[in-house]
Amino acid sequence: MEDFIERFEADGAICLRAAIDPEQLELLRCGIERNISSPSPFFRNLGGETGGFLSDMWSRRYIPEFQRFCTESPAAAIAARAMRADSVRLAQDTWFMKRPGSGERTPWHHDTVVDGPFCSLWVALDPTPRAATLEFVRGSHAWGKALMPKSFFEAPTADTPAVDRFYAEFHGDQSRPDAEEFGEIPDIEADRDAYDIIGWDMEPGDCVLFDARTIHGAPGNSFGHCMRRFVTRWVTDASVVARHGQEMIDALAGAGLDISLRIGGPIRGDMFPEFRPVPASVA
Repeated sequence: MEDFIERFEADGAICLRAAIDPEQLELLRCGIERNISSPSPFFRNLGGETGGFLSDMWSRRYIPEFQRFCTESPAAAIAARAMRADSVRLAQDTWFMKRPGSGERTPWHHDTVVDGPFCSLWVALDPTPRAATLEFVRGSHAWGKALMPKSFFEAPTADTPAVDRFYAEFHGDQSRPDAEEFGEIPDIEADRDAYDIIGWDMEPGDCVLFDARTIHGAPGNSFGHCMRRFVTRWVTDASVVARHGQEMIDALAGAGLDISLRIGGPIRGDMFPEFRPVPASVA
């Protein structure tokens, strides 16, 4: 178990094989279908006119299958072990579906709206070849600076892909008075050999556990079947809302959700339930 934690802390991302059982996977598949029929205010068609890349967030509130997974699966226990914590809080649930032939790439980014312990568990619901899986720049969680997507520094245009706009949605833009404190995500695709990029062939039930600050992205789906992924994001009581988190706070409040969040404040409340899990057995 200590080896699992040390690998996670050193690399920023690791693959956990067969961590989720078939019954829990089927819950998630059914939940996604239910969610597509009953989208939340955060539902996004990231594929533009093609409709090939779909996502929703914080929908466990009314999708019972997602709620069951979050409370019954080993996800909380895995996150607690990874962050060396006795308890964790569920910061977000989200899912992504890339339909066959969807060419939309998940752009390289990292998740910085939380300061302090913050990790994600990415569950493969379908066979996911290495050529379509989530990739990481090994060790980039330790770079020590919040990096923003290009659209933070350049105003999006009508030609900016929906997926790029999505990944800039909760970060503001260069009009922020502290914009100079942020760096820009490098153009990793233009010089992949310059980075230590890791990823894995994955079967249903395999997971990627990663520090949210590890830079990650994913290709489109050039294969003949859907690729669905369910992600839970976890924090501890030491985690706080980052200085550029106001857009996230405003979005949650604008969706009518009962939250009590402030910049620099802890992540608490019914939206972010606490778990005190039994330690998970992870290979």
